[in-house]
This record gives sequence, structure tokens and C-alpha cells, in this order.
Amino acid sequence: MHQLLGSTLRDARRERQGRIVGIDQTREHPVIDVIWQGQPRAERIIITCDQLRDLVRASLARDAAQTQKTSSTETVVEQDSEKAPVLLAEQRRA
Repeated sequence: MHQLLGSTLRDARRERQGRIVGIDQTREHPVIDVIWQGQPRAERIIITCDQLRDLVRASLARDAAQTQKTSSTETVVEQDSEKAPVLLAEQRRA
């Protein structure tokens, strides 16, 4: 789950992007903390376990694609902290 910290998340419904700054798996449903662009504080968002798994899979796939791209071109590329955004389809406030 730690690979999600710092990832960019896109909320297509509200046309906004934010950065994941926290994950809480100690509840019945996972909660992620996101700081949306233009907002000073994090918003706690309840997600399903399936959504959390999808976010992790997308993050791992992105990292693997970046690693393969870097190794196939045999160049050293500084890894950008800006990852491609992950789509969050549904959200509720915690």
C-alpha cells in the first residue's frame, strides 16, 4: 500500500486531481486521505476493498511499465514524482 502514497488521483466526476497522502486500512472499509488541488487540507475518502486493490494494481503496473521503458532504451531517466493519475469512480466522505 505504501506505493500509493504520493500518487496522483483523478476524480472524473468533479474534474479534479489530488495527491494521496494517507491510507487507513484499520476500518471496515479502507480510507484514503487526498489533498485535492487548490485545497489546503486532506479529504478522507471511504473506498471499497476492490477499489483499493485496483489502485494498487494500477500503481504497480505504472511502475513496471516505467521500469521496462527505462531498461529497454538503456538510458537513466530520473523518476518523476508526478505519476499518471488513477481514476477514482466513486467516493464518500469518511
